[in-house]
Amino acid sequence: MKDIIELLQNERTKTVDALKQGEQDKLSHLQQLDKALGWLKVVEDNELATVGSYKIHRLPDPRSGFSYYHLMIDNERGDPKDWTEYKPDNQSLELCFDDIIITRK
Repeated sequence: MKDIIELLQNERTKTVDALKQGEQDKLSHLQQLDKALGWLKVVEDNELATVGSYKIHRLPDPRSGFSYYHLMIDNERGDPKDWTEYKPDNQSLELCFDDIIITRK
């Protein structure tokens, strides 16, 4: 992954140089490179495997007004009253309609 990131960073440098020379048609190219580099860094930083190893879930509209989804820890109990909410950094994780969750397959 590092080789591809380096390749794209080099391409980004060339694109920035072209923009400085007045080649404004390269702006879209730069934006695409920045987007690709950003995502590749997320993949690398989180040590994600191949794309086929994951499933993406898009949260549906709850059809009950504006509601949040809560991520719960079941504490190996079947009764929801025994469950606790997952709170990274002691903050509720406010998941809404159209948010995505990525899970390992």
